[in-house]
Amino acid sequence: MAVVEFEKKGNIFIVTLNDPESGNVINSEVLSVHRQVLTELEAVTENSAVVVTSSDPKSWCVGLDLEWIQGQSAEQFESTFRELEEVFGRWALLALPTVACITGHCMAGGAVFASALDFRIMRADRGWFAFKEIDVKIPLSPILYEMADLLPNKQTVRDLLLTGRSIGGADAQKMGVVDESHSLERLMPRALEIAEELAQKDHKTYNAMKQLIKQNLARQIKLEMKE
Repeated sequence: MAVVEFEKKGNIFIVTLNDPESGNVINSEVLSVHRQVLTELEAVTENSAVVVTSSDPKSWCVGLDLEWIQGQSAEQFESTFRELEEVFGRWALLALPTVACITGHCMAGGAVFASALDFRIMRADRGWFAFKEIDVKIPLSPILYEMADLLPNKQTVRDLLLTGRSIGGADAQKMGVVDESHSLERLMPRALEIAEELAQKDHKTYNAMKQLIKQNLARQIKLEMKE
């Protein structure tokens, strides 16, 4: 069973996080598969869109595999963060429209990943959205912070980052963290509707607008690449 599944339906690419036993934690295997998926998506030039969902109705992504990173040296941990920045950065700046279909818990690195995508819809009745870095004592890097700061409500970003507070889908919508919240049954159909609408936009024009919106992130990535 692949930890991440990848398929195309019409002009919509569907990426399914598929490790429900772990809550779709992020580790070296997962990052490797994401690179493969991104390589295919980055080669797409026709009008399309991407939905990132989960096969687990309880969790979308709960962040880094803590068991994996706890055994790492300082050098290994720094390398892990670089890998995370690379993969999430490629997702954030991908030329195609991206929609996060958040089926459940979206925590820590998972919340950063969701923030890096263009649009987010979340299950209304179950699951938490939270930046837990302050509680696990792993501060964000400047690049990962810029991804979190892509969320439109800056006060909410500050509050969530500094408190580690968990919010449900309905509150996440009210606070501007997600664009919409729905029942589980409505969630994926609505994500596909949004993706279908976005897939009608001109590929080059959409990408140009996206790069403007995310220029602070792109600038930070370029800055750190020079170091």
